Amino acid sequence: MSLEIKTISSQQTLSVRHPILRKGRPIESCYFKGDDLKETFHLGAFNKEEIIGVISCYLSNGIHFTNGVNYQIRGVAVLEKFQKKGIGKALMLKTEKTLRTSNCNFVWLNARVNANEFYTKLQYEPIGSIFDVPEIGNHQCFFKKLN
Repeated sequence: MSLEIKTISSQQTLSVRHPILRKGRPIESCYFKGDDLKETFHLGAFNKEEIIGVISCYLSNGIHFTNGVNYQIRGVAVLEKFQKKGIGKALMLKTEKTLRTSNCNFVWLNARVNANEFYTKLQYEPIGSIFDVPEIGNHQCFFKKLN
């Protein structure tokens, strides 16, 4: 496998978001608020020319971080046949590297509880209680200090 991570458009995220994060739901459910804002960026993991993983990052303080520049990660997804091969980790590390250069203080995300171990291995810390996202399931908020 030849892995390359590069900037993509929000439209390009849909081919991975839909089957992994919103399977069986309308494609419209894959569009996230803020996808096309100038402060938002999306990265894609490519195997040759095929997009196999995506991640999106939004300028957002959320409810826990009120000072400085903070970003929220959303839509982390890797096509099923490419999971457990380090692609999600590579996307996360590339995102963190990009955010460090923009003086980001904290990065945070709401993770499905079945992904909690993935984020704790990347030194993300849980904050708050587990909560339900209707039609998707239980989530946990995580954060990491970058600068």
